[in-house]
Amino acid sequence: MTDDDDYELIHSPLTQTHSAEGHTLQIEIYRSADSPWILEIVDEQGTSTVWDEEFETDSAALEAALAAIAAEGGVHNFVMQAQQAAREAEPEQLRRLAQMAAPARPKGPARNMLLPLSEEELAELDGFLLELDAEESMTLDMLDGFLHALAMGPETVPPSRWLPRVWGQSEGAMLPPADSLDEANHWLGLVTRHFNSIVAGFEHRPPLVAPCWPTVRFGELGEFEDAEMWACGFVEGVQLNRPAWQPLLEHPQGQRWYRPIGLLGADDFSADQDELTRTPEQRAALAAEIEESLTQMHAFWLPLRQAMAERGQAQRLSQKVGRNEPCPCGSGKKFKKCCGAPSELH
Repeated sequence: MTDDDDYELIHSPLTQTHSAEGHTLQIEIYRSADSPWILEIVDEQGTSTVWDEEFETDSAALEAALAAIAAEGGVHNFVMQAQQAAREAEPEQLRRLAQMAAPARPKGPARNMLLPLSEEELAELDGFLLELDAEESMTLDMLDGFLHALAMGPETVPPSRWLPRVWGQSEGAMLPPADSLDEANHWLGLVTRHFNSIVAGFEHRPPLVAPCWPTVRFGELGEFEDAEMWACGFVEGVQLNRPAWQPLLEHPQGQRWYRPIGLLGADDFSADQDELTRTPEQRAALAAEIEESLTQMHAFWLPLRQAMAERGQAQRLSQKVGRNEPCPCGSGKKFKKCCGAPSELH
């Protein structure tokens, strides 16, 4: 960003950590020099809840935060509701972020946010990522693997947690470094469209899976598909929410599906990893297994994603559904024995 675009946030002294019921919330209260106070609560998993309302005083913001926690029945319920809302809101949030980017380069009608990037746009994004002055920024193939893991995984990860990793920036940096806000929004729009197209591919029946990695020439040996950086990106996407992925990683079939990705992209994946990935031919053979693995892993997580969506819908209706009435999810059970049970996920 240019110096003209820089601004300083003023953090209230009332900003504080609130711990209870096994959770830790960071209550953030801040503003710019000429604006009212903004209230944000971030839980231990990075889920952020930002109030639409702005506050004239920082004490009013703090009172609103504590009142919201109390209204949800305590910290645990507040965290569960915030995480559910984040999972449901992510597609819309990403669409809005991408729409913000649309005016940056008005070249004809607004683009369909589910439309895959063209070859020219992929090359443009690839060049931008390579030019980022950050050691931890991603290459295009690494980004593609990262987004595939996020799109098909067991839980939705909010953009505020994964976008900074794309740019190699510090936590909370949802926009990449650029010469102007319009330029930053343009790159955000390309990443958003690429993510949306991957999600749309998985939602197709049957799923349309098209991971993106280069073909590399190895001297006289010829050309081979090189999915190592793609696999590194996928592994990083898994690590972002490792506990949620654990059921697949411990499942015998899940281990088989994950194996080619782990061998190519994880550190110290197995004792025979170096032997199994020594030659371009071996690595290309592993790359050839990935597309089928993605289809199978997506199918593994699909029932959980559907159940979580159904439970979220039932919880939103909980004030209107009697405890002994049939559960709105359609399971045939009583609400209190199904989605109304606080610790069960059918």
